[in-house]
Amino acid sequence: MNPTVFRFIRQSQGLTQKELGQRLGISEGLVCMIERGKKNISHNVNKKFRETFGNEYVEKCRAFLEQN
Repeated sequence: MNPTVFRFIRQSQGLTQKELGQRLGISEGLVCMIERGKKNISHNVNKKFRETFGNEYVEKCRAFLEQN
C-alpha cells in the first residue's frame, strides 16, 4: 500500500498515529515509518488495515489520490 494512502485514511478518520497503531496492533513508531515510506506495510498489517476501514473505502481513497 502506498504510504500516502495510509496517511490520508488515518487523517481522514481523525486518528493520531498512536490511535491507529492501537487499532492495528503496531507501534506508533511503525505507523510513522510506514507513512514516511521507511518501512513497507506487512501483509498482516495491510489485512488488518483493510478490515478496520473497509476494502472498498481504502480503494476509493487510493483512486482519489491517484487522480489528484
